[in-house]
Amino acid sequence: MNEASKNLLMTTVKEWAKFTGDREKLGAIAGEVAALTRKCVQESLALLKTQNIEVDAESPEAMKVLGVPVHIDPVIDATFPNVKVSVVLKCGGATRTILINPNLSISAGGAMVTYDQLKKGIPPPFETNAAEFVKDAFLYVARTGGKE
Repeated sequence: MNEASKNLLMTTVKEWAKFTGDREKLGAIAGEVAALTRKCVQESLALLKTQNIEVDAESPEAMKVLGVPVHIDPVIDATFPNVKVSVVLKCGGATRTILINPNLSISAGGAMVTYDQLKKGIPPPFETNAAEFVKDAFLYVARTGGKE
């Protein structure tokens, strides 16, 4: 095999290694952001529960609004050479998406926060976004009975 062919293939291998590394790293971060989001949503639901609203907030894995499950899931869209990750919040027809950019900035409605900021402590705009989702989910389920 000539040198040009080897270089071509080695460049492809390097690009693939970068892609798989990014996919793993960003996927793990999306999982962490989803866990923090579940915590914020659980706190919002716990507040509603103190006001005698029918919600389940005993665990972040089994939350419900008026009997309708709340889903907060990391989404990894990895098509070589691009990796896009987000966290999708759903309850009935209410949906929000938290975008995680390759530079590790996170867009959750309002001001961007960095992943490092989020690890140090949940910033108020992030908590507000979770509360807005809970409000939207509650109102949507109350109006429609949870039907999409």
